Amino acid sequence: MMLDKFKIKELMAKKKIDSFTQLAKMLGISKNQLSNVLSNRYEPIKSNTVDIANFLGVSPLDIIQKDKSNKSQ
Repeated sequence: MMLDKFKIKELMAKKKIDSFTQLAKMLGISKNQLSNVLSNRYEPIKSNTVDIANFLGVSPLDIIQKDKSNKSQ
């Protein structure tokens, strides 16, 4: 499972949140922790996904990247 950074950025824009640094501060986590959550190298834990989704006012399923097996990496 990976989070959809583009969807998160879109939701941030609607809430007038300018950067991931600002989002991390609002979530009460470090910028590095948020970076790790959004990274393709780490699978985010459920609570982080739920916290981000709740803060942005959406379902966690809305920010999870849909698996596209034919998508090149």
